[in-house]
Amino acid sequence: MLGIKSFREVLILVVILFSISCAFSQNVSIKYIDSIHVSAKNQSDSEIIQTLKDLRKSLAKQEINDAIRLFEYSLSKESSDFFKMNLLKGYTAYLLSKNLEEKTIDLLLEGYNLSDKLNDDSCKIHFCVNLASLYLFNNLLDKAMLYLNEAHILAENNKNEEGLLSVLYIKAMVFETNKDFNQATFIYKKAWTIIDKDPKHKERGFYLYILVDYFSRIGNAVEFAKFTEILAQYMKDKNPETPLWHIPIEGVFNTSNDPKNIANYKEVIRISDSLGTTTSLMYSALTLANIYNRMGQPNEGIKYLQDAEKKLSPLKMEQQLMTIYKKLSYSNTVANNFKEALRYKNLETELRDSLVSEKMKKNIAELEVKYNLQTKERELEKQVASKKFLYLMLGSAFVLLVFISFFFSKNRKKNKLLAQQKGMLEKTIGEKNILLRETHHRVKNSFQMVSSLLYLQSENVEDKEAKLAIKEAQNRVRSMVLIHHKLYNKKQLVGIDSKEYIEDLTKDIFESHQSQTSDLTFKIEAESMILSVDTITPIGLILNELIINVLKHAFDENTQDGFLKINFLKKGNTLLLNVSDNGKGFVERAIEYSFGLKLIRALARKLEASFDINSDIGHGTKAILTINEFEIVT
Repeated sequence: MLGIKSFREVLILVVILFSISCAFSQNVSIKYIDSIHVSAKNQSDSEIIQTLKDLRKSLAKQEINDAIRLFEYSLSKESSDFFKMNLLKGYTAYLLSKNLEEKTIDLLLEGYNLSDKLNDDSCKIHFCVNLASLYLFNNLLDKAMLYLNEAHILAENNKNEEGLLSVLYIKAMVFETNKDFNQATFIYKKAWTIIDKDPKHKERGFYLYILVDYFSRIGNAVEFAKFTEILAQYMKDKNPETPLWHIPIEGVFNTSNDPKNIANYKEVIRISDSLGTTTSLMYSALTLANIYNRMGQPNEGIKYLQDAEKKLSPLKMEQQLMTIYKKLSYSNTVANNFKEALRYKNLETELRDSLVSEKMKKNIAELEVKYNLQTKERELEKQVASKKFLYLMLGSAFVLLVFISFFFSKNRKKNKLLAQQKGMLEKTIGEKNILLRETHHRVKNSFQMVSSLLYLQSENVEDKEAKLAIKEAQNRVRSMVLIHHKLYNKKQLVGIDSKEYIEDLTKDIFESHQSQTSDLTFKIEAESMILSVDTITPIGLILNELIINVLKHAFDENTQDGFLKINFLKKGNTLLLNVSDNGKGFVERAIEYSFGLKLIRALARKLEASFDINSDIGHGTKAILTINEFEIVT
């Protein structure tokens, strides 16, 4: 018979095997949770941490309500403080990924207290950083700084570099929010010194973009020029073929015609010239030219473009020169100086053709080498065949004659096939040469900036939920993609027709959500006006969020006669966007922490707009955006 000890070991083995079998199931059950708690009593700390990581991954595949129910059930079970602390760590990370901040704060505080009780500095840093982030988001700066200071000390004492970077990044944002730019600058640069020690640091690209954006916003020309050049070099080192329009820099340039903004770019150009930072010099000159073109003073911008041309020409920077030539051609066209416009257009074309030609020559040379190598190999084959032929000659005369006939026949076929292949190769090279000459390389920098930023953030992310969050962010780019699509199909990039854009965007969203919109109709009453890209882009993003919110939340699956109405018109000195539905409505508290609503309010501030959303349970929802800052292109 089995002794008590042996029986206990068998029981543990059965529980572990049951846990493993449940782990392979996509559907996590109450029994699976129970088995985890039983097995945890005999696991080491590292095994418990891994078990809870696996649990979070499994729950992430389920519906939100089911996952929360199972997380809460697990928290209600009797367990060790260490188990509960790590469970809270995974649970809060899951809630934050689903934008459920209100529910998360109390759980983070509970996890913080447990980590303090167990003297677990690593977990305490995690809870402190996340609490600080939430308090910062809710503008409770004093509470955020309280937890950041504690995490800062712990990270430095434990030499926790990853935790220290998170603390410094959020601290800098706190000081920036409080408009203490001296302290924010000091902390941002302190974090950079940590990252700069490792050229292959996984956060290097993302942090460089943050620094360029920050110094652009506060008007620090010296640091802006410095970090712009470092970011440009980082992108080129990662991929030497990266074209200029894919480097995520232009998106941080302020294109307003404010005199202070213009003076700032002139200072950036002066400092960039003294430092030899050609990238910031070039982009600043291009931005100034765009501003002066819109102000009807193209000759002012041409002076800075010509100075940039003089600086770049001796450096043999062909891509940068092509960009400058292109803008000079356009600016001279705006200035009605068509002779100069044609001259710069020809310079741009000649430079592009020479680059394409050099690349084509290299490709042809490589093909020629491969062809010669194949020819030599065939010659060797012929020599081997000749030797065999000589050996066979010693046989019978009949076999010799047959072999000679076969050899010459085969040789003729090979030569004919080679001639055909060579002709096809020459034809293909010719077609490619024509296609390369006609290839259009213009890609709008604003859209590429967003794409590049998402790429930089996702390139080293392994967590599936993080990738999903980034994917959701990429879906929000849809409205901007539509803007660029319309721009590229016009000869002049003057602006976007609001009526046409709103109709196409709404239709696109409905078509991409067919399963949700089969019984839902919509009506659009939009006034036609040509709006600038800076105006239509945030409007498109806000409209995208409002429509998606209606499709996801306003109606039940079996709802019939669902209706969505969109109004857009100019009233006095304002633009009005009205989105209403006859859905089930909502309680205001239910959307208080909605990420979509936070995004709408952030975009509304850019337009100096007021945003109101009202709902009556069972009688639908009405959202009104009143825009005060906009630009109509005449």
